Amino acid sequence: MFELSEKDRNELSTFIERNYGIQMPSSKKTMLQSRLQKRAMQLGYTSIKDYVAYFFSPTGQNNEVDHFATIVSTHKTEFFREIDHFEILKSIILPDLLDNDIGLSSPVMFWSSASSTGEEIYSIILTVYHYLLKNNYTRHDFKVIGTDISENIAAFARKGIYPDSALQTIPFEYHPYIMRSRDTNRRAIRIVPELRKFADFRQQNLIDSHYKIQKGIHVIFCRNVLIYFDRNVQESILRKLVNLLAPGGFLFIGHSESLSGMDLPLELVRMTVYRKVSE
Repeated sequence: MFELSEKDRNELSTFIERNYGIQMPSSKKTMLQSRLQKRAMQLGYTSIKDYVAYFFSPTGQNNEVDHFATIVSTHKTEFFREIDHFEILKSIILPDLLDNDIGLSSPVMFWSSASSTGEEIYSIILTVYHYLLKNNYTRHDFKVIGTDISENIAAFARKGIYPDSALQTIPFEYHPYIMRSRDTNRRAIRIVPELRKFADFRQQNLIDSHYKIQKGIHVIFCRNVLIYFDRNVQESILRKLVNLLAPGGFLFIGHSESLSGMDLPLELVRMTVYRKVSE
């Protein structure tokens, strides 16, 4: 039977919150059950109960944890989601950074801290690359780090291949940087190699005590992920992010997220866009 028992749900919810910081209340039981059923069937199990037993076994803990991270995390995203953020990037942030000669001696550093399947990181790359080209910043360099809780998802993002329906949210001015599959049955697109080289995808759990990211990031995107954590975890993550920002660096959060009541060295630039100030 592919039904998630209350006992197994409680055990899994405790594991998820302890290891990933993600809250999994009873209201999400149907969603969790559906994802567990799919994974159980992939592995040849005939019940969720058997899959859960395998997951908590020593073998399961060695082999299944990354797959499980993919199961419990949400990967709803698209190119240029909350597009006004990319307009702010072009109109305010890039001129500020580049006019101060950031990007000449070392790259302008961006970090998409919950990059999921990669649409956000490639949206950043498309925006920055086109801006540099259009405004003749020929000597400037940049790099975009993308991290996700799941190495499987990070591996998918590295390929830069998406269904051609993804073109619907990519502004027309960036279409020259997109390759289309010659196989009409495949209906896929891919980011061109000369832009993929700016991406550096890594596995990173945001609730870890330390991040595998060097200080001095100029722009951090942490959008539409904080909503899955409780307030204490949110503030802990944000303090670590701000610590990695360069002085005067910028932080983007999602439109449905808020820093209200948090004592952070940030000033509001635009709605859900902040700048690091001296502490």
